[in-house]
Amino acid sequence: MEFDLLLRKRRNVYGFQDKAVPDAILHKILENARHVPSAGFTQDFDLVVVRDPAIKRKLAEAGREQEYAGYSGIVRGFIEKAPVVVVPCGNKPRFESKYGSPAEKNSRIPWWLTDSAFSSIILILSAFQEGMAASFIGAIEEKMVAESLNLPADGSIIPLAIIPIGYKHKEERRFDPEMRKKLKTLRQSTNQIHWERWSE
Repeated sequence: MEFDLLLRKRRNVYGFQDKAVPDAILHKILENARHVPSAGFTQDFDLVVVRDPAIKRKLAEAGREQEYAGYSGIVRGFIEKAPVVVVPCGNKPRFESKYGSPAEKNSRIPWWLTDSAFSSIILILSAFQEGMAASFIGAIEEKMVAESLNLPADGSIIPLAIIPIGYKHKEERRFDPEMRKKLKTLRQSTNQIHWERWSE
């Protein structure tokens, strides 16, 4: 699929089939997600891949899965039922190993989270390229995620989001046609590109 078409077809998907993701495809999309820019090539992010049902249930709770249930077209239990859940994490010590500590004084913005976000979008686009779907769940209970994944207690590894990945459920429909039309109009009317200098 051409890149521009891939970008336009991608959307958050909230329902997955009970169908395993083949290991070869999973490793391919994970490897793609590793090949993104990072601050000073520190590779200051990690991907925690979860297939264990018990851990996925904890992540679903941390991602407030139940709050999505009232929306039209969302398949109940979409996080815990996804065959794979990936949690991209910022690795602050890896950044500091090159640029020193404390990182807050040596970095204009938290690059370990920025680079995690780069990895996340490539992960999601790669899943779509392989005929699958994904969603980015950024409103998470960070402490609960950290405990579920046994992340270091010192907070040096920061979970950015929860990304369920799998094959789209046939009943999953995030928006009806009328809502899609409204969203398209909104995207076309919102000015996000500025030439030469900022102007209203």
